[in-house]
Amino acid sequence: MKKPRPGRRTAVLLALLVVSLGLDPAPAHADSYVPISGAGSTWSQVAVDAWRADIRASGVVVNFAGTGSTDGRSQFIQATVDFANSEIPFQNPPEPGQQAEVPERKYAYLPIVAGGTSFMYNLTVGGKRVRDLRLSGPTLAKIFTGKITRWNDPAITKDYGRALPNIPIVPVVRSDGAGASAQFALYMRSQASSIYCPFIRSKLHLSGSACPSVSFYPQFGASKAQVGSNGVANYVSAQYGAGAIGYVEYAYAKRIDFPVVSLLNKAGYFAQPTAGNVAVALTKAKINANLTQNLESVYTNPDPRTYPMSSYSYMIVPTTTQAPFNVNKGKTLSTFINYFLCAGQQKADKLGYSPLPKNLVEAGFKQVKRIPGFVAPPSISQCNNPALRILTTAPMPDKCSKVGATCASAPGGTGGNGTGGTSGTGGTAQPGTGTPTQAVAPDAQPTGDPLSGGQPQAGAGGPAAATAIPVSLADARAERNRNRLLYGISAGLLLLVVLVPPVLIGRARAR
Repeated sequence: MKKPRPGRRTAVLLALLVVSLGLDPAPAHADSYVPISGAGSTWSQVAVDAWRADIRASGVVVNFAGTGSTDGRSQFIQATVDFANSEIPFQNPPEPGQQAEVPERKYAYLPIVAGGTSFMYNLTVGGKRVRDLRLSGPTLAKIFTGKITRWNDPAITKDYGRALPNIPIVPVVRSDGAGASAQFALYMRSQASSIYCPFIRSKLHLSGSACPSVSFYPQFGASKAQVGSNGVANYVSAQYGAGAIGYVEYAYAKRIDFPVVSLLNKAGYFAQPTAGNVAVALTKAKINANLTQNLESVYTNPDPRTYPMSSYSYMIVPTTTQAPFNVNKGKTLSTFINYFLCAGQQKADKLGYSPLPKNLVEAGFKQVKRIPGFVAPPSISQCNNPALRILTTAPMPDKCSKVGATCASAPGGTGGNGTGGTSGTGGTAQPGTGTPTQAVAPDAQPTGDPLSGGQPQAGAGGPAAATAIPVSLADARAERNRNRLLYGISAGLLLLVVLVPPVLIGRARAR
């Protein structure tokens, strides 16, 4: 009689144990993607970090460093990264004091996500945080050029509708080259040129009528300079940030439930940078042939829901295999882009952004096909683009958010965000009460295969199901494995109890 081979018995035992535990095997395609790296915009980083975490469970590794738009473009030129994210294109001619940006390798601009450049502020009155501050563009320009230095300034009182404490204003700007600085400068140059242009000419020692927008914003007076959007947000929200105000993408304020300024629009309403208000604003954006943006008409959009300082971020992608890029990296990069142009846009609202409209998603797909080694994007019908839904459901503003309104809810108390009925998910003030309503829960996490564009599946109950806490693909996989482990461990132990004794008896007889 042949002795049973221990190796085979062990293999059988292990195989049966794995089956009994019901664990998910590693994705079969996990080793077919090479890692890629990128750098740049902190304005869009919250979204990018969420997307790359989602898709990592499928074996797609995207490394990204939020170093600022200017540094991202610089790293792309130096060929130290595979892609870069930025809110402004390569600067040639450059802004004063900087070098011209002329990359050797060929590239394309590809839209990522839309959003609003917001103004976080840290104010308390009578021990309560002010959450309904309203300001106009010229007043903000005066704050960020040093013309207004205290919170009880008459211009602020006029915009807000009541006097604030006589305390110093601490403007917080970016110390690094930032798309957010450039977007704010572009807005001021367009809408408050008589305030911004003399300031920037003085700081940069320019003569004549020059009035450039800048990504390196100059310090002035009591201003504080911080690195990255996180640096600005952390300073403003800290205890030592009392009296501070700084500019960041809305996502940074939303994720810590910190108030942002309601900005006066062309229709005479104070609006928040919510997904709906941004989507409405960007209907007037003019898209250049290379997919960069012209925002002049956005600043003056007459729709009363408009958040004037709305824009979108884009990715700079290589269109050749010049080092450090190659077709294998192209497969990874295009897979990542296909995901965030479809399923990733479903998360834009809850992250503090606004989803890209259909025309920009389609334009993005065309750019994907220029990437060497690209994976074909899905059809637009598979994307279930949420932009149109957000655009058509964005509510009209409450009458109390109109400039000069005398109703009891203006300016709206100190308990909510003071949006006066504008769309949003961060908690808004009820007219006249200053009491925040319960924040709307974020949209449910899209399901489906992210490698095919991540087509979301409708949850039970339709729209009402969009109150689930978002769970990433990695979290879902881990939770499923934990549950299976609990159910499988008993079966595994039973399996060992049944199989091990015969093996031991067989060994004893063999001796």
